[in-house]
Amino acid sequence: MTMTTMRIAEVAQRTGVPATTLRYYEEIGLLAPAGRSGNGYREYADRDLEKLAFITRAKQLDISLDELRELVGVWDDDCSEVQHRMTAVIASRVAQTQARIVELVALTAQLQAAAARLASAPVSEGACGDDCACVTAAATPQDAPDVVPLPLTRSPAANEAVPIACTLDSAMARERIADWQGVVAKATNRRAIDDGIALTFEHDAELTTEIARLAAAEFDCCSFFRFGLAVDATGVCLEVGAPPQARDIVTAVFGARA
Repeated sequence: MTMTTMRIAEVAQRTGVPATTLRYYEEIGLLAPAGRSGNGYREYADRDLEKLAFITRAKQLDISLDELRELVGVWDDDCSEVQHRMTAVIASRVAQTQARIVELVALTAQLQAAAARLASAPVSEGACGDDCACVTAAATPQDAPDVVPLPLTRSPAANEAVPIACTLDSAMARERIADWQGVVAKATNRRAIDDGIALTFEHDAELTTEIARLAAAEFDCCSFFRFGLAVDATGVCLEVGAPPQARDIVTAVFGARA
């Protein structure tokens, strides 16, 4: 059999990955050309394109080059090992991303408060001083509200009675997300529902009690959520719903709907 090969320019054209990036991947051990032609040109096979597609998609998941190097190291040997390692990496990325979401929520609230203070402050004449709005805008007032507005995919409708907001501080929010992560990881199935996601669990009295406790605590601080808990012969089902503008928050905390 004759193996069809491509030069680096053709690979770059077919995949959209620049030739400079392909050379860099080769330098760091991510992608090795199938060989060299008689005049020294790199030659790539179809299998190299498959590996390159995997690398490109994995990078979109924020998998680091070091982690990719480990995954690519077993790419040609054992798919199950690639899946096992990738599952662990992605689980770590989920936790890191959720922590960043909490930090961004807190920053969003600070920015909104600073913008409001700047908008309402009188304009000072002359140079900035210790008491001008430019300096004091970032300070947190003593009477700051406990409710932290959350970032939305769109502005809420004027007739929405329940604010898309959370009363937890960033540290408590991280702990809550970690608690939910521990529960969601035990789900045996997930499916999309009209306003969110439904998670199925096996019968476990302790787990069911923990789900009910977390749902009640979450509703106390984020009353825009809708929780439904059902226990029957098939298992335990937790429904989590939210208004359309808060669906991204459902996904961030409880995972993808499908």
